[in-house]
Amino acid sequence: MKKIFYCLLLLFLIQTSFAQQGSLGILNYNVPPGYLLIKNDNVLTYYKEDKSTGTYCNFFIYKLFDAKGNTKKCFDFCWENFLQKPFKTTATATPLPESEIRGWHFITGSVKYNDNGVPTLALQVTFTGENKMQNIIILSNSDIYKKDIEGFIASVDVVKEIKQSPALPPALQPGIENKNTNSSANTQTNNVAPSVTKGATAAKNSKYEVWECNCPNLATNTQITTKLNTVVLSADGKYINHMPEKGLNGITPENSNETESWGTFTDNGNMLCLVNDKYGKMELYKIDAITKSRYPNSKSSIYKKVQPVDGLRFEGAYSPELSYYNGKSDIISGNIDPNKRPVIFFKNDGTYINEGITFSNLTYGDDFAIGKGTYEIVNYSLILTTQIGKKLQVSFTPILNANLAAADNAGFIINNNLFYRLSKNFVPHN
Repeated sequence: MKKIFYCLLLLFLIQTSFAQQGSLGILNYNVPPGYLLIKNDNVLTYYKEDKSTGTYCNFFIYKLFDAKGNTKKCFDFCWENFLQKPFKTTATATPLPESEIRGWHFITGSVKYNDNGVPTLALQVTFTGENKMQNIIILSNSDIYKKDIEGFIASVDVVKEIKQSPALPPALQPGIENKNTNSSANTQTNNVAPSVTKGATAAKNSKYEVWECNCPNLATNTQITTKLNTVVLSADGKYINHMPEKGLNGITPENSNETESWGTFTDNGNMLCLVNDKYGKMELYKIDAITKSRYPNSKSSIYKKVQPVDGLRFEGAYSPELSYYNGKSDIISGNIDPNKRPVIFFKNDGTYINEGITFSNLTYGDDFAIGKGTYEIVNYSLILTTQIGKKLQVSFTPILNANLAAADNAGFIINNNLFYRLSKNFVPHN
């Protein structure tokens, strides 16, 4: 999959040097060190426990089974039969929107429930494709295993691609003027959360991988803290070494207005060779399924595979201004208009409040996006829809492979500009 979860800020890189590499069905994965393995006919169980405290963490990887219907029906079947019944719980999962990678569909869901009075995390990922399904379940009753869970989830990858059907005609492709969405979403006048179905449908057309690196500045040999190096790989062997300003929703090498910036790449398994007439040649060396290095046998210039963001919802205040992140006020802006500041608020219900960010260096004037509206994230693009139905689309990625849905996420990237997560003291002016 293109990684489902977690990781925090710029300098946090998951270490997998001593991880156990595993494979079952359509999945490859890395299990953190120290876990024991139990093999059964239908499931592999990796477990770690501390008998003195009673804490534990288990990873269950089930074999490939015949599907029980669509992805949601398969998810529900696995939740009931692989989790609720054997572990004697009635806990119900909170699923994320269905997503897709390399032709395989998947749903992730989780819940925290009380197991004999102890708060316990249950997390499930169900994959479907070619009339088959495969399931992963994670159970843990302690936060001390948080990094183990993050590392494991981030390592999961599908090893077989399902060939996609021919591309839709341009008029039906997902984009900021997509005619195949519900017309009411384009003319809404209330703060109604955007349709999950719309985001999930658009996700099916994703055909890119995105890799990011907090690489050293070659001139100063210091880490870049506000700008990441980016490589975008297409399914047909093309690449670009930056994110198009509108992201990848509805974008192809041919319609991106940057035809000369796209090159080609070849993958020999251990090394990617990227060739571009404009930027020259670059090589990326495989460390594991989600990590590559700019140089062979190097621990620096590490590229991390960015997780998919289709249908993502999150909550918090964000700003590209470092002064706001440091808790300082913007005196100049405050004296001009005390109600205008470079802060945007996102809510889990799919609404936003933009108090003064215009993104004008990206889109050549978009004051219309200031105010209230709804947001949608599809194919590494953030789409803001104002209350009068006007749309703005800009590129959007997490920081490396961080989990933006986490309550303590650090921020995100819009066209290589870092938007810092602000403290909870920031609340909308109105």
